[in-house]
Amino acid sequence: MLMLSALILLRHVAHPTAEPAPLTDAQSRRAWALADFLQLYNPTTLLSGPGRACADTLAPLASRLDLRVTTSEDLSAQTPKLPGAAHTAIWLAAKAIRTLPDPRRTTVVCAEGVVLTALLVAVAARDGHDLSGYDLTLPLEGPDLVPPGGGWVLHRDDGRLAEVKALAMR
Repeated sequence: MLMLSALILLRHVAHPTAEPAPLTDAQSRRAWALADFLQLYNPTTLLSGPGRACADTLAPLASRLDLRVTTSEDLSAQTPKLPGAAHTAIWLAAKAIRTLPDPRRTTVVCAEGVVLTALLVAVAARDGHDLSGYDLTLPLEGPDLVPPGGGWVLHRDDGRLAEVKALAMR
């Protein structure tokens, strides 16, 4: 029996600030619009990085689906001092991948772009999926190039990565 699922890697809708702040009205509308779209995937698990922006971004979806948002420090972008971008990516990926539930379940992960990028690469490596055929920008250091509310949908067949699509909501 074919079992399809998705892993949705979503950057929160807020712009970085020094202080954790509630979403603005525009950001809140964006979170509700994302909920309208993402509920079509019928996720069963919602995972959030430790920042308020991630939990607030997932709150409308959790409300719509009557799900709980699980916050994990393993989805934090904070790292110890490491010698380079590759080391940082490996550190972030190793932490983030252990938060994922059964790959046959549809899950939404909301975190910082660098964590999502590392997680995308880790899932592809684990499943032996070649990412070179996709038009992907995978920033592993520097400014967060994943736009607020952007990310990727990883389509899975029986728990294994089959296809990657950009999550681009306007």
